[in-house]
Amino acid sequence: MSRLVLFDIDGTILTFRGPSPGPGRTALNRAMLELHGVERATEHVRVAGGTDMALARALLGRAGIAADAAAIERLLASYLAHLEVVLETRGYHPIGDVPGVVARLRDGGVKVGLATGNMRSGAQIKLASAGLLSTFSLDQGGFGSDAEARADIVRQAILRCAPEGATVIVIGDTKHDVEAGRAVQARVVGVATSEEARAELSTAGADAIVETCGDELLREVLA
Repeated sequence: MSRLVLFDIDGTILTFRGPSPGPGRTALNRAMLELHGVERATEHVRVAGGTDMALARALLGRAGIAADAAAIERLLASYLAHLEVVLETRGYHPIGDVPGVVARLRDGGVKVGLATGNMRSGAQIKLASAGLLSTFSLDQGGFGSDAEARADIVRQAILRCAPEGATVIVIGDTKHDVEAGRAVQARVVGVATSEEARAELSTAGADAIVETCGDELLREVLA
């Protein structure tokens, strides 16, 4: 039976160094300030595990702005422009040996794709910043530009990447990845870089939890 492994991006295969807010949150804040004059728009808003369209809708709603399709599109376009600028001086880096893990999966006949809440163009920007753009194919995956709900993003990734009946394994770092995996009857392996993340993944019911992309993740995926 064929096997498909779908990787989330933020907090799963890449992260940032230094204090919060990170590059993504910073770019969202700048976009809201530019377009709507709202400062610190993401303060007290959970970004981890969200999807770009859902986050845009939430930020506009908190600011009392109609979150119609045009307003969401404008906000996300501004966010992506700001993200590129932020990453010129504060980039992302991989969590573990991501290229090595992906290469070994492919060598073992496993199909590899992405399932991320990032817009496709945002995923491209972030992967390039972390030196991971050549590791993944953007034609193989589901993105925040495909759907607002994470489970629907995973479904789109499966449609693009795997034949019907394939065994699907979702790799992610939040409860939202676990919930999306459960919605498609996938096995879920969590990546936890903190005790808080480990506790959340455990409570959500992840099938396994690892600290980084490496040998332990390979064992869990190939088990």
